Amino acid sequence: MYVEEYLQDLRRDRFAPRAIARYVRRAFARAREGMIANPGAARSIWTLGLVFFALCFVGSAAIALWDERRLALDFFLWTTLAMLPVFAIVTLHLDLLRDREGFRLSAVNLPTAITLLRFCLAPGIALFLAEHHYALALGVYLVAELSDIADGWLARRLKQITRLGTVLDPIVDILFNVVVFSGLFVGRIIPAWVLGVALLRYAIFLFGGAYLYLFVGPVTIRPTLFGRLSGVVMVGFTAFLLLLHVLRAQWLDRLAPLTTLALGALLLAAVGQVVALGWYNLRLLKGRAESQGSVVGDVRWGKR
Repeated sequence: MYVEEYLQDLRRDRFAPRAIARYVRRAFARAREGMIANPGAARSIWTLGLVFFALCFVGSAAIALWDERRLALDFFLWTTLAMLPVFAIVTLHLDLLRDREGFRLSAVNLPTAITLLRFCLAPGIALFLAEHHYALALGVYLVAELSDIADGWLARRLKQITRLGTVLDPIVDILFNVVVFSGLFVGRIIPAWVLGVALLRYAIFLFGGAYLYLFVGPVTIRPTLFGRLSGVVMVGFTAFLLLLHVLRAQWLDRLAPLTTLALGALLLAAVGQVVALGWYNLRLLKGRAESQGSVVGDVRWGKR
């Protein structure tokens, strides 16, 4: 979500404090111009936020009627607090709400709304895990993962692919998984080393991507086959762990440690793959290596 033409000046000035301050002023001025030029989109974003707020209240009320008043209050508080910065950040990037031809859209489309919903579900999942309400956590987790499939499918099916959605989807995935794994640790479902590996993986994704864009230039990173398959298997392991805790069967003591170990090993393999691929891509983009085929086939250099 960087402004490339402003970043070029920032790189030229070697990220001096004065240059950074100028970049921030110019970026906020551009965001303001985007809101003025497309007020309908700004209204649609905050209307969607109001809808999510109402749904959050309804969900909290249902939990309170289920005789869990404190859980309902915590769910409402943390979900609302998570929604505010997300919708504020999206509002600042209204200029990305464009179709494939680059024309501004006057409202947030359905796939982007589903993507935002997925992030709003994350605090509730973490809270349910921390409070050992595993059935609730499993149900909401499955809904969130199904929404991850639905937003991409709908975007392609309805031809509603936008730059905002393309940028937002992987960022939401990273933040969602960070929150969920933190909840799994607090709920004593995974040990600290598994959480550490998971946080390392997503930190490399988030900060590595930011580093490439800031210091190297515009780059589009597409998921590899291994990345897709490891993500599906990771979701399966996580859901299975939650299911074991819901059932509390005799299998829990036998299968939970094995599943946790498998999940941690998968995350370790994913970290190794990300580090190796990221290092080679960085060398390639800086002209220090030559492409040897499809190893870096998921990276596109230059403006899209």
